[in-house]
Amino acid sequence: GKEKAANIIQKNSDRKMQPFVKINCGAISPNLIESEFFGYEKGAFTGASAGGKKGYFELANNGVIFLDEIGELPLEMQAKLLRAIQDGEFYRVGGTSPVKTNVRIISATNRDLERYVEEGRFRRDLYYRLNVVPIKIPALSERTEDIPALIYHFLSKYGEKFGLKRGIAESAVEYLQQQQWPGNIRELENTVQRLMISAKGEDITLMDVMQETHP
Repeated sequence: GKEKAANIIQKNSDRKMQPFVKINCGAISPNLIESEFFGYEKGAFTGASAGGKKGYFELANNGVIFLDEIGELPLEMQAKLLRAIQDGEFYRVGGTSPVKTNVRIISATNRDLERYVEEGRFRRDLYYRLNVVPIKIPALSERTEDIPALIYHFLSKYGEKFGLKRGIAESAVEYLQQQQWPGNIRELENTVQRLMISAKGEDITLMDVMQETHP
């Protein structure tokens, strides 16, 4: 998935010993995004920490910041992010002095950002700032040859976790390989995990799989 790819890039970069901060842009309330990204000064707003707070960009200084689901970022915040990238500095919420930042940004999305740009939902200038070295991770349905290896990997992973030793019938693997998996690898992993727990016998059968995927 996207986060795994970001981890590989960071671990093989010249910043591998520096901070690596991961942010899911779609999981932060729009009211809090600016303070989470850039921090805030003491007394900046009601409920703010008495001593202020560093934001993700300060915490990631000299390192890498991973902005997942960048397509969910509100337009107002896109403008502030663009300024931080272009100027190499930002202002904390309630602050009057700029804070210098030196971060490498990895961004990811499952949205069609080109269409978002045309629809006015994503800034064109920010899109081109971020889209320097594009990497496309194909959907699992586009690389079904990987599914058997992934299944056996997850069997080993959860067998060790749950203290179970289960095999899987070849017909069950073939059936799973034919599914669409709109949730990609995470959906496949969750399915194998449930099968490890719910299977009746030592091996996961085709019937087990059919009952799990079409209850």
